[in-house]
Amino acid sequence: MPDVNTIDYVTISTTGDATDFGDTSVTRREAGGCNSDVRGLMAGGYATSNVIDYITIATTGNSTDFGDLTVGRTYVAACDNTTRGVLGGGWIAPSANNTMDYVTIASTGNATDFGDLTSGGYYMSSCANGIRGVIGGGSFNTLDYVTIQTTGNASTFGNLSSGRAETAATSGD
Repeated sequence: MPDVNTIDYVTISTTGDATDFGDTSVTRREAGGCNSDVRGLMAGGYATSNVIDYITIATTGNSTDFGDLTVGRTYVAACDNTTRGVLGGGWIAPSANNTMDYVTIASTGNATDFGDLTSGGYYMSSCANGIRGVIGGGSFNTLDYVTIQTTGNASTFGNLSSGRAETAATSGD
């Protein structure tokens, strides 16, 4: 797949094709994303980019530089609550990474170290319920969890029934 800078959107309450929203500040693929009700963030991406961009969800337009990850990586998993995004894992050639960063979504700035996953991973998915975020799967079948509002290393949540990569997860508050 080629790197792109395209942002599309859909109106969930109606069916139809995606519409152009704007462009990201850099071309990339395999980035992680998190959001609040107001902002959407895109972080990292191929080839080990450290760039974090944001958009204002209610208005179309190009993304704006938000800041940088603590370390550039691709295949970043991200979970969030209304104020904070946690960005975990990823790939830094030649291996998986266990770094977790966090950002305060409402204010721009560089990411801050959150802690570490129990092991490095990439191709992972994540979900959250507003309090706890679960990150896992991907290159391993393990699941880790964090409390989003507090920093610290992840704890073991459990295992998937079988390992799988490049999957999606959903959350409900």
